Amino acid sequence: MTKEKKSLKKINFTPYLMILPIMILLSIFAFYPIALSVIKSLFRWSGTFGNDGVNTFIGFKNFIELFQDEIFLQSWGNTLFFIITGSVINLIFPFLCALLIFSIGNEKISYRWRVAFVAPMVVPSMVVFLLWQFIYDVDMGVVNNLLQLFGANKVDLLGNPDSVKWAIRFMGFPWVGGTFLLVYIAGLSGIDNSLREAAKIDGASALYRIFAIDIPLSKPQFKMILTLSIIGEIQDFVKIQTVTEGGPGYSSYVPGLYMYKVAFDSNEYGKACAIGVTMLVVMLFASFLMNVLFKKEDID
Repeated sequence: MTKEKKSLKKINFTPYLMILPIMILLSIFAFYPIALSVIKSLFRWSGTFGNDGVNTFIGFKNFIELFQDEIFLQSWGNTLFFIITGSVINLIFPFLCALLIFSIGNEKISYRWRVAFVAPMVVPSMVVFLLWQFIYDVDMGVVNNLLQLFGANKVDLLGNPDSVKWAIRFMGFPWVGGTFLLVYIAGLSGIDNSLREAAKIDGASALYRIFAIDIPLSKPQFKMILTLSIIGEIQDFVKIQTVTEGGPGYSSYVPGLYMYKVAFDSNEYGKACAIGVTMLVVMLFASFLMNVLFKKEDID
């Protein structure tokens, strides 16, 4: 018996067979749509297969048209605003809350606070969006009722191009998402407590310990949350579609919403695929950039 046959006998194929169904499903529902989008982005395509509809190869014309499209460019400008503000919020507020919960010391009380912050995750996001839309309502909203109570004039925060993006960003206040909070708490719990005790014995203040121990050793969590924040802001459009539908005008348009409109309102599925491919490239570049900024040796 040859060495190759002996080595094949030693290989345990059971793990590969166990993950085979998952790989098949991923190929059908994840990899195939991505590959199809990349291919169809090079076509003038009406979304149909076979001989019906439009399905003409046009090369990179869809991408050229997109980068000459003012709406598309404005949507990326709006997304950049949401990426910057969202990343700052997700890096600061959940981390501060995690520090407060972690510093309680009493495990039972800490657990109750974790449950209190995670419990809102069971509420459907659509309900939250509609609630904030009601809060901003010009006639019956809480914001305008409070303004009238103090003698100020009503404001249409969602109908003003100068304020609509800030109003959308303020949705979700106080910005302590359950998932990000749990990630930070897990990171803080994974830090060897002897480091904090040694710093405390040396006379280091609580603030110094945060900046010298907690923040530097939480770099893996910062990297993960920053990456997820960027990807999430690029992908998200349901909130904007629900609250403003991209208005007023195109002042709150984002690429995901524009892709939806191009595909289902204009039936330009090839152009919509080109928008999706552009979003994919940006997300891949953002993930690569995060790996460069948070180098492994720095995390170690």
